[in-house]
Amino acid sequence: MPAPRLLAALVLLCAAACVENETHVYTSSDGDEIHAKVKPSLESARELDQEGVRAFKEGRFADAVRYFSMAYRMGGPPSELWNMARARERMDQPEEAARAIEEYLGQRDLSASDRADGERELHALHARPSMLTVTTNPPGAVVTVDGKQTVGPTPVSVAVRAGPHTIAVHHEGYMTVTRPLEARFGRAVIVSLDLPQ
Repeated sequence: MPAPRLLAALVLLCAAACVENETHVYTSSDGDEIHAKVKPSLESARELDQEGVRAFKEGRFADAVRYFSMAYRMGGPPSELWNMARARERMDQPEEAARAIEEYLGQRDLSASDRADGERELHALHARPSMLTVTTNPPGAVVTVDGKQTVGPTPVSVAVRAGPHTIAVHHEGYMTVTRPLEARFGRAVIVSLDLPQ
């Protein structure tokens, strides 16, 4: 029977071997299974990053996010967070992209230029204009956004800057309706109103 220290060493050696050979299975956006060998090393992180770059180039952005996320968890650099943000943007997920950039900016070892790039990107995500569409029943109402009249009667669509706004909808013979709204992350804002008489 092995001595206790030798036994402990054998257990640790077996555990390390198990970790090196542990396979995680993820489902891709196409329904295919992705088998990823998990080895807690920078080499594994690089391999996962390369798979993420390949998936990104092929337009498989959900897969790219998974690979970049795994690479980051395996010890990859903060740029994995930046890569996740880019893939999230391509998936039209600006809120998630902003969260990834915020985590990226939370890293202490960023260079001044990387931090400036991250701050610019975060500002651009927050400042994306939204498309406001207003429809009314009956159609033909005049819409003002923050006191400025839009082009054309309802139904009407107009780009609005990010942030809070107030719209007023007026139609001859009907009560004017006023509504607050908030435009965020370039998301479409749709307002449908039945105008009261």
